[in-house]
Amino acid sequence: MIVFLIILGSATAYSSGVWHFNIDAKRAFLFEILSSLKPIIENIVLLILADRVLKKVNFNKIRDVWLQIVFYSLFFSLLVWGMIAVRFNTFDIFRSSFPILFQTNKLATAALTVCVGAFLLRKINIEKIKLRYLIYAFLVLSVMPTILWITKLSGDASFSFGTMLWGIFLLLATKYLNQISAENKVKYAKRFLGIFAGSGLVLTLLLNLVGPHNIIFNNGDIAINRLSFLMTNSWAFFIGLSVFILLKQQNITNYISWDLVFGASLFSTHFLFIKPFWRNMWGTVYWMQQTPLHLIGAILISAVVTTLIAILIEILRGNFKHQVLAFSPKKTVAMVIALALSIFANVIMLISNSSFSVRSAVAVVRYKPQLMLLNMLMIFAFIMIIFALINRLVISITAFSVVLLVFVFANYQKILSRDEPILPVDISSNLKNIKEITSLVNVWLVAAVAAILVILVLLGVYLERRAKFVPIFSWKQRLLLLVSGVAFLGFFMIKLPLMPSSVVTWKTEDHTIFNDVMANQFKYKAHPGSIKGDFRSNGPVVTLVSRMIIPIMEQPSGYSKAAIMQLSQKLEKEAKSINKDRQNDISKQTVVYILSESFSNPQRVPGVQMNDPIPNTDQLKKTTTSGLMDSYGYGGGTADMEYEALTSMSLNNFAPALSTPYVELMPKIKYQPSVLDLFKTKNAIHPFQPTYYNRINAFKQLGFQKFYNTYAPDQVKYKEAIGGVESSGDSIASGSKYISDKSAYEELKLIMDQHQGGQFIQLSTMQNHMPYFKDKYGKENNFPASGSLSDASLDRLRTYAYGINQTDQDLKELIKQVDSEKRDVTLVFYGDHLPGLYEWQKDSDQKLVQYDSEIHQTDYFIYSNHSKRKVKKAVAAPYMFTPMMLEQTNSKVSPYYALLTKCMEQLPAGERDKYMLDNGKQVSEKDLTAKQKELLNEYKLIQYDITAGKHYLGENSSFFKV
Repeated sequence: MIVFLIILGSATAYSSGVWHFNIDAKRAFLFEILSSLKPIIENIVLLILADRVLKKVNFNKIRDVWLQIVFYSLFFSLLVWGMIAVRFNTFDIFRSSFPILFQTNKLATAALTVCVGAFLLRKINIEKIKLRYLIYAFLVLSVMPTILWITKLSGDASFSFGTMLWGIFLLLATKYLNQISAENKVKYAKRFLGIFAGSGLVLTLLLNLVGPHNIIFNNGDIAINRLSFLMTNSWAFFIGLSVFILLKQQNITNYISWDLVFGASLFSTHFLFIKPFWRNMWGTVYWMQQTPLHLIGAILISAVVTTLIAILIEILRGNFKHQVLAFSPKKTVAMVIALALSIFANVIMLISNSSFSVRSAVAVVRYKPQLMLLNMLMIFAFIMIIFALINRLVISITAFSVVLLVFVFANYQKILSRDEPILPVDISSNLKNIKEITSLVNVWLVAAVAAILVILVLLGVYLERRAKFVPIFSWKQRLLLLVSGVAFLGFFMIKLPLMPSSVVTWKTEDHTIFNDVMANQFKYKAHPGSIKGDFRSNGPVVTLVSRMIIPIMEQPSGYSKAAIMQLSQKLEKEAKSINKDRQNDISKQTVVYILSESFSNPQRVPGVQMNDPIPNTDQLKKTTTSGLMDSYGYGGGTADMEYEALTSMSLNNFAPALSTPYVELMPKIKYQPSVLDLFKTKNAIHPFQPTYYNRINAFKQLGFQKFYNTYAPDQVKYKEAIGGVESSGDSIASGSKYISDKSAYEELKLIMDQHQGGQFIQLSTMQNHMPYFKDKYGKENNFPASGSLSDASLDRLRTYAYGINQTDQDLKELIKQVDSEKRDVTLVFYGDHLPGLYEWQKDSDQKLVQYDSEIHQTDYFIYSNHSKRKVKKAVAAPYMFTPMMLEQTNSKVSPYYALLTKCMEQLPAGERDKYMLDNGKQVSEKDLTAKQKELLNEYKLIQYDITAGKHYLGENSSFFKV
């Protein structure tokens, strides 16, 4: 209970945003009363210490108090450094290492002064303390500072040496109490308790009434709050003294665990407890927005949890001290060292991901202490597994240090060479391609690191043998640690990949307890588009664990080599049958796939009223192959749609946990068939940075010869934004002005003209990417819109609609240029997803579910300049585009595309475990006909064999040849 009150007093005193009495006087009054516990309990703690050391004090006692102070100062600094990612400077390190010298913790200084003072008193042998001297000291050390603080004439808690003098005063006051009879002490204690507790309440009420009307007691810095940080204030002293006398009278002080109480006091008065730990850990800045009941609940729950943490730390410290002094380190020492290593490792791994720039590393994670704590706990579990396996302290520490050093070195080298951190898949793939990896790094540097590792191992073995430490754990304890550690890590390995990506709309079934807690409480948010961003935002270990076990695809029924060979022969016959009526070779034509960022007619969204922002596109769609595209994402999912369009593989067939094939699939497989296989010349254009979604590596694996983007070596030439202004911003941010579609189409024409033969070009635009803030293109450039959307949503819609209207006009010019070409050119144009801007005035969440079909419908068309053929497909999925393009151009197909042609003709578009019919209605797989289910299983068999199966159909197989 005492520990809880210690934490509660400090917690309320340090909570942010609660000293504005004009918001809610009742809440402020509650916080004032609770925060006044802080200096009262601090005085009680020091009085208990004074009473004990007056009875018995020696060098060992002083040493123990000093070691406890140093332990809490260093340990808590390390804990906050690891959890809150506080940016330490040299002075902070000294403050943590020498808390007394630098007056880091005033309670600690006073406590050590009490111990040293008691030791000196015994040497001097002073028998009696005169009351008048205590009164003089009290006037100077307590009354005067209290008056100065109430009237805001003093800005610091104590003057020079004030804390030490207060410790001496409390020591002498305690000695004086021993001169008074027990009866008189109790009588005066009760009297003082009533007087000062009562006057304190009256003062609190008075200051609440006077404060808002008097400049001396202005809002935001009320006297009661100020006094809670003044240990020497008169009310705190007399109330604390009275409570101490009453506790001692009942012999309660003899049963109080001094180490625990003092440890909690050091914990709650640490200089980093104030803002980095308490405010960030519990989000106290939002407490005043809660109802009174929730506010009280938040205070109590956070105080209880923090109390348990403080108790656990003290238990570990006590056992740690005994085992170290006995030179017999066992489980407690191992756990403390493991905890310290986990904190250190988390920070080192974090900053290595930012090229050892501390500022960049802490910019995001400092606001996610819960997530950083989870990272530390995962490392802690891993270290304890090592301890359980090896069961020798020094060798276990050495083993983990080697693992950490290897990881940090490899991670840093990969960031330098590829600007992305290490992933689990790199371990297996790099071992297979060791020659390629060694060519990317300095061999001498690797040799130096290897030498350091050898020295570390030898040193660890030597120290372990020299120290002759006993085994850390028993066999039962080792088994328990192994099972619990593996279970803990395994749980997150299984659950984290199943969390929906941040770019995909959460379905009702996605709102599990685990998902909601991780997203809302831990602030976990997957970043499939940026591996580096994932590491920075979620922490290195959580990111690694989330990508450790990602299932690719469930094995379809009937999968075997015989089944694949039989299906391959069947589809070869199907291809020959189709090719009888096809005359053209697509490799001799120019084919361009245009992924138009967030391009979709807003008129289809219920609640939107506006003129058609894309009239030219809608007119073109009437004359060529066109329709709606069923998009996998809403507000995101660009790389997924791009992958489907290029490879003709459906995400619907993959495991739900596999959200970004570029990142989670392609590094694991040797060959990924795609439309690029049909061409000799193939280039990609993306007028933005190339690092998102692992595009650099994925495009290289697919076979793109050049990837034009805003980075070297193949930079785009045209970089103007809408309105002809220079584009700005190389990240997705509110101030960015992306390269316009007009510039992108000019770049496309430039690349097309560099090669007159057959070629394939992939263009992924950027112009209409979020954010769509109001007046982004100027007040005069907002497309008129109204409806039942919220005002903020309508503002975003007007900006977005203006953007796609510009795309529509630029697309018209592109079609004119294509029509002027003598060579055969085919454009496959599609919007990747709707912008995530739609928010209705009423029941918005319910309407997102109700309009699920509409918010996943974008526009697509396939246009050929010299062909009037049309393929009828009202609703298509991106994986259907290549067989549709081959049919429109009357081009021959491979057995692979023969299968996809059948799927395009006979199956509805499938995304998100649903199938969209031509009328926009969505059905499930069980609603398909028996013939459709059979065809779908054939499609799954081929896709499984290529990605997750035995790869019976390899890269050189005739199955992929025309």
